[in-house]
Amino acid sequence: MLNRVKLLAAAVSVSVCAIAATPASATTVFFSGFETPIADTNNNGWDVINPLFEGWAVTAGPGIEVQKGNIGGANPYAGNQKIELDSDFAPDSNSAMAQSVNLAAGTYEFSFAYLGRTGDVNTNGIGYSIDTGVLADTLVTGVRSDGWEIISHIFTLDTAQTITMNFWASGTDDTRGGYLDNVQISAVPLPPAVLLFGAALGGLGWLGRRRKKAALTA
Repeated sequence: MLNRVKLLAAAVSVSVCAIAATPASATTVFFSGFETPIADTNNNGWDVINPLFEGWAVTAGPGIEVQKGNIGGANPYAGNQKIELDSDFAPDSNSAMAQSVNLAAGTYEFSFAYLGRTGDVNTNGIGYSIDTGVLADTLVTGVRSDGWEIISHIFTLDTAQTITMNFWASGTDDTRGGYLDNVQISAVPLPPAVLLFGAALGGLGWLGRRRKKAALTA
């Protein structure tokens, strides 16, 4: 029994060391940075896209307003373009969009960059969710002086399924809303040390059964 305890302690020690020395790295399985070139039909550095942009379908409102460079007093979080869902073409300018992604069973991180366009928190809101039952309707608000913020959520799927990401403008319907950039889903793998620890415990279980069997036949 003492030897078994020593073996267990050694396995735990090795696993803890491995956890500290070998961090797991996430793998990107979906990314939309809104960098697809736009027609810019009004020659003002922006355009409203409907029905599709980078796989996003417009589900409400006039469309997805894509902005190149410093439009509205703010540069994109990354790259050359960002989007705004309180789009132009009032009076009903608040828009919504959705996109579906096929995912295997596992743990994932869903994230995006957000920035309020104006100094009025009431007009800058963006709502978001993930169907079905993954992430309930959630609201993010802020003002431009806060700077870009990364919003992230961890979720786990027990089985492979198709999830649908949804975004919508939720502030005052005035063509001045929150900015969105770099929507991403990353797979979060188990650290190698967790697998090593599981293997060590499995080995100890096998050793215990073998000793018990030997004792019974002695």
